[in-house]
Amino acid sequence: MTDPAELFGSRHWTDWGRAAATGGIDFVTLEDGLSAQTEQFTGVPGDPRKVVRGRLDPVVTAAILLSSTDIGEVVVSRNVTHSNPFHVATQLASLAAIAPGRVTFRPQVSANAGDATVVGGTPTPRLEPEDVRAPVRIAHRLRDLFRDAESQVRAIRSLWSTFPHESLGSGDEFWRSGLIAPRASDHHPAAGPLNVPLAVPPRVAALAHHALEPYRLAAAVADRVFLTPTAEHPVPDLVAAFRQIEELTPDATKTELYADIAVVLGDTDEGARARLAHLNHVTGAVWSTDTGIFTGTAAGLAEVVTGWRDQDGIAGVRLRPAVLDEDGQRIIRDLVPLIAAP
Repeated sequence: MTDPAELFGSRHWTDWGRAAATGGIDFVTLEDGLSAQTEQFTGVPGDPRKVVRGRLDPVVTAAILLSSTDIGEVVVSRNVTHSNPFHVATQLASLAAIAPGRVTFRPQVSANAGDATVVGGTPTPRLEPEDVRAPVRIAHRLRDLFRDAESQVRAIRSLWSTFPHESLGSGDEFWRSGLIAPRASDHHPAAGPLNVPLAVPPRVAALAHHALEPYRLAAAVADRVFLTPTAEHPVPDLVAAFRQIEELTPDATKTELYADIAVVLGDTDEGARARLAHLNHVTGAVWSTDTGIFTGTAAGLAEVVTGWRDQDGIAGVRLRPAVLDEDGQRIIRDLVPLIAAP
């Protein structure tokens, strides 16, 4: 069991970054949050005796991982609902300067109305309890925020082109000013140029729940999308729905599809179910997430993942371990070798 205080120090993250890189994990993701975590975005704080609240800034944590580990890629989430595109573009460009080609940006739409109170931003819709487990209802309430997020990401990508790395001079030439080209955005005033030269622009990934608005955002701006399969919405249905929206989205290019699932692993299926029951007992609530939860063995999960890859064209998976200490180790030790095997 990890001491909660360790979560706010660099050693915890570098240890896991190194373990992930050594164990064959392709990328890790870092989430953003402007306010302390609440129960399912309802605004009700979690019990501090059972749930750790608060998180490190993802840009700072990414800088530590990129500079101190060999992890191939870090996916950095940044809230775009209450952020200035120039600041986000500069932060991601700075990370890309540390580790060219190893940085991916995930724009995050604020689903927590409390975020606006924390930062003094424009008020956003508050999700009601009946909305939480219905992605379509969430997307409908946040429709305008998804549309604003699309213009934000377009502005950020435009800013990345304002100070290309080749603008830096050599010898007696400090820089080639003719290559620095500010570009105005239709919906945001930031035009640049950035103050960070950029050699390799970060890729863009999007988490897209099964609803029109997040699918349209992902199709419009993302290179990679994390789909959220459940029993009601299996992977084949999600792939077909997303590809259809992608075809109808202007200027969309082919997007790489990943499945995004939570996992509780055990030596046996019964052992995994017992672990989940214990976690529910300890926290005093049934664990529910915004995606499906796989409960079983690493071998069973490998069968599911390879089936998605071979039958449905899924390029990979993002796994959310229920307990990092246990499920993270099982993913690295037991699952990765099974997936990597020919």
